Amino acid sequence: MTLLRTLRKLVLGETWALPAGVALAVGATAIARALAGPAGWFETGGGWLLLTLLAGGFALAVLRSGRVR
Repeated sequence: MTLLRTLRKLVLGETWALPAGVALAVGATAIARALAGPAGWFETGGGWLLLTLLAGGFALAVLRSGRVR
């Protein structure tokens, strides 16, 4: 039941950890795209990089929300 409460808090915006994690993930991916160049590795691996960073940010937000209580 606490997992559902934590997810509800994240979805309803009662924490800044998730939006900050998403912003950092998108920013880091944009920087990686610029560094990779037009024909670099980003064409095949960019989506995986973004997915990994977003999953990590989500996991950290859930862990942090669970400890605050």
